[in-house]
Amino acid sequence: MNRITAREIRKFEKSLDTLYETWESVRRETITYFGKDAFHIINFHGNNWIDITIWITSKYSREKQMNIILIQFERLFKEIHWLQFLFHNANYPMVYRNLRYILEMMTQAYYIDWKYPSLNLDKQIDKTIDIEESVFGWKLVKTVLCQTLNFDEKDFEGKFRPTWIYLNKHVHPSAKQMGIVAEEDFSSLVTDSFNENLAKDTLQVVDEIFDLIYVIVLEKFSRAKESALGYKFIGEWEEYLPNTVNIIKMTS
Repeated sequence: MNRITAREIRKFEKSLDTLYETWESVRRETITYFGKDAFHIINFHGNNWIDITIWITSKYSREKQMNIILIQFERLFKEIHWLQFLFHNANYPMVYRNLRYILEMMTQAYYIDWKYPSLNLDKQIDKTIDIEESVFGWKLVKTVLCQTLNFDEKDFEGKFRPTWIYLNKHVHPSAKQMGIVAEEDFSSLVTDSFNENLAKDTLQVVDEIFDLIYVIVLEKFSRAKESALGYKFIGEWEEYLPNTVNIIKMTS
């Protein structure tokens, strides 16, 4: 590896600042329009992640915590930070791609724990490798969420499949997705630029996906539901996380 001098490092950093200088104006537009809600992803979901983790670790033994669902949930703290960064810089398609990834990751974790309850963490990971090419995508998501939400398949399809299809349009090349973006803001196909409607839709879908993720985690670690029900921010949960609140109240 070729070492470089401090002066060269500063030069490269300055070049990077110049390369991404447009992000400053995009962030400013986002914050100007949304105000404090511009930080909704990190403020709301970041704090939810912290509190849910505390509830679980305080109510379950270390042995019970060694579970693929919690391990995958722990990974989401970094993802939440990236989602906030991408939103601030108006990379809305990348937000959707990441949401698609983490939803399937969490449903996969639940499926493994549900179908193979006797496996320890190491064996859960081995089993995930075994099934990941045969049980995946919408079939996996539908199977898990029908179980956790207690929906029949027909009702679930009508309520959640449109969101899944929309996420997929940002993962796989889609002329329809390109048309949606171009109609709102053609320039954003070439460079990052703030758009009111695209930004609002993005925040809504972030909430929808994390609502499902919290359902998965709280169904597995059900003792945490009591803490969730008495949560000081339960009013916000009722606004943004209706499915999570429903499964909490069903067991109260």
